[in-house]
Amino acid sequence: MEGVPTHRAARLLGEARRVVVFTGAGVSAESGVPTFRDDLTGLWARFDAQQLATPEAFHADPDLVWGWYEWRRDRVRRAAPNPAHLAIAAIEARIPDSTVITQNVDDLHERAGTRAAIHLHGSLFAPRCVAAAAHPATVPDTEPGEAAQPREGRRIPPPRCTSCQARWSGRAWCGSVRRCRRRRWMRPSRPPPPARCC
Repeated sequence: MEGVPTHRAARLLGEARRVVVFTGAGVSAESGVPTFRDDLTGLWARFDAQQLATPEAFHADPDLVWGWYEWRRDRVRRAAPNPAHLAIAAIEARIPDSTVITQNVDDLHERAGTRAAIHLHGSLFAPRCVAAAAHPATVPDTEPGEAAQPREGRRIPPPRCTSCQARWSGRAWCGSVRRCRRRRWMRPSRPPPPARCC
């Protein structure tokens, strides 16, 4: 609604029966979450984020890639939803048939109150095992700063799947785009199809 006067935008939202909100890195950057390509520091400054966020990198060096995902999760845990996240959650609450679609892999929409954001590139907080079954896993709760000490990151062996003992992977891979099937978005319960976005 760029260029639409605020009062007109408010009237349009008030009359809407359905709204789709699409967000990208800018909304989370306002919360201090660096964009995917912006802020690689410490150990991670030596690596290309687009190369680390691939299944190939995980299979070549799982401890390195899992450590990077833990570092990223830690950065997101330190952030808080900003007014944009809260406004989007308020729109969804007022207009029940709304959909929030995000390119972001953080959980700031959910923490702001959005009920079911669709994460096009997966979520840092919804890892899966690398086995063909891709069992979902739960990321253990940790205090910000606890998982990725020292702050510049470290290698961390990935946990094992409780169902099949395969290693967990981040599953927010570069190039993982969810596809629309019969007008219903595939939920993060399925492994992402191969695609390239980066």
